[in-house]
Amino acid sequence: MLVQFTFDNFRSIKDQVTFSMVSGLNNRHSVIKARNYSLLPSAVIYGANASGKSNVVRALDYMKAMVLNVRKVFQSTDTLNHEPFRLSTETMNASSSFEVIFLNNQVKYRYGFEADSTTVYSEWLFADEKGKEARLFFRDSDTGEFYVNPEKFKEGKGLKVLSNSLFIWKCDQEGGQVARSILEWFKKVNLLNGMRPSDYLLYTLNQMKKPEFYEEIKRLVTSADFGIDDLKHREDRVPVNEIDNLPVPKEIRDTMLANASPLVKLGARTIHVKYDEAGAPVGFEEFDLAGDESEGTKKYFCLSAPFIDTLRNGKILLVDELDASLHPLLTMALISLFNNPDINTRNAQLIFVSHDTNLLNQKLFHKSQIWFTEKDRFGSTHLHSLVDYKNVRATDNLEKHYIQGKYGAIPYVGRFPGGK
Repeated sequence: MLVQFTFDNFRSIKDQVTFSMVSGLNNRHSVIKARNYSLLPSAVIYGANASGKSNVVRALDYMKAMVLNVRKVFQSTDTLNHEPFRLSTETMNASSSFEVIFLNNQVKYRYGFEADSTTVYSEWLFADEKGKEARLFFRDSDTGEFYVNPEKFKEGKGLKVLSNSLFIWKCDQEGGQVARSILEWFKKVNLLNGMRPSDYLLYTLNQMKKPEFYEEIKRLVTSADFGIDDLKHREDRVPVNEIDNLPVPKEIRDTMLANASPLVKLGARTIHVKYDEAGAPVGFEEFDLAGDESEGTKKYFCLSAPFIDTLRNGKILLVDELDASLHPLLTMALISLFNNPDINTRNAQLIFVSHDTNLLNQKLFHKSQIWFTEKDRFGSTHLHSLVDYKNVRATDNLEKHYIQGKYGAIPYVGRFPGGK
C-alpha cells in the first residue's frame, strides 16, 4: 500500500511536492487500517487543463519504470529517461529525485533515488519492521559514500554498480530477497489512460476466458444500467481477404496466411432483452460491443478487468481522466468499489485524475482524499490537499466552493478575441 510519494523536477513540477495516502482526522468511512496507519483506499486530483494534475500520477509511473528498468539500461553508455522541468534554467539541466514510502508484507519501506539522463547521484533504502526505521543502504556520488547495512541487507554486501544504474537492480540480479520485494511492489502499480480505454480491451477480452473473471466482469457491467443482461466472449476466424488488406508488410501477411493455426479476432457481444408491442419480453437480441454500444459502455467494459484485477490482488491503480465518457454515477460506482471494505478486502488503492465536479461529495470522499493542482506564473505545478484549507465543514458544498474558486485549481477564462 502506498503511504506517501515525494518528487521534484519532473515535467511541470519544478519544486518538491508530496502526495499522501494517509487519512486525515475524523474519516469514518474510507480508511484502511494497516499497522499504525490509517490509509486511504482512494484519492482524486483536480485541476485546470494543463495544470499538471496528470503529471502527479505519471511521476509515480515514471518511478516504477525506472525501478523495473523498463528502458533496459545494462551498459555504462546507456542513458536514463529524464524529464525535467524545462521552463527554468535552474532545473532544465538538473537531476530529479523520487521517494516513495509504502507497506509491503507488513514492512514499511522508504526508497528513493536522484538521477538525470546519465547518472544516479544518490539512492537509499530504509525499512521499518517493528516501529523503528533502519537504513539498509545509501549511496551518494558527490561524497563517494556507499553504505550497505552488514546485518539487515546482506544481499548488497560487496556488490558494485555502474554510475548510471540503480543499486536495487544489481541486488535483484544477484537474487536479493529484499530487492525482489521492492520490485514486486512496484509491479503492482499500474497507470491507465482513461482517454484511451481501447488500450485495455484486449486484456479484458482475454480475462473473460477465465470463468471466475467472466462472472465478475458480467456482474459489474450488467449492474451499470446499460440495459445489458449478459455478455458473450467471441473468437471469430479472420477471413483471408481481411488478412490480405491488413496494413502490414507483405512478408508478415504471407506468414499469417501460411500459419497452420487460423488467425482469430477476439470480441464481445452484449445481450439485451427484446420486447413485443405490449411490452412483454419475448427473447434476446445480441449486439456487437464494438459496433453497437455507446462509448461510455465500451469504456466501462474495457476498464472492468483492470479494476477487478486491482481489487483481487491488492494493487494500486492510477487512472488519468477516469470520468471521460462516463456518467458521474458510473464513476462513483467504480470509486465505491475501493471505498467499500466488504469489496476491497485486499487493501487495493485507486488514485485518479478528474474534471467531474459531481464527485466533490463528502458522502463519497473525506477531505484528505481530495487534491488540487495549480500552476504559478512561472509554469510550475503546485500540489495541495483540501485538508490544507481551514474551516472546511462536513456540511460544505465542495462542488459549489470549488467552482467559485475557493480551493484554486480552476481555469481562468478570459475574454475571447472578438468578444464583448
